[in-house]
Amino acid sequence: MKKSISDEEEVQLYYIICDISKICKNYFYERKYLPKDAWSIDEVIKKISTSNKKLKNKYLEIKKDNGK
Repeated sequence: MKKSISDEEEVQLYYIICDISKICKNYFYERKYLPKDAWSIDEVIKKISTSNKKLKNKYLEIKKDNGK
């Protein structure tokens, strides 16, 4: 029988997802209210990509530990 992820593991994933959401929120705020030279799409994509890799790695680690 497969085990579900623990509350602690779910919280760890949640925080990574919140980081991605915060990056997006900040980007769209800056894009709307700040001059073009104050924000960079390249930086945003790099940050999202890094967070996405963390999320994927953490999920795979949890999945492996739970024998799924």
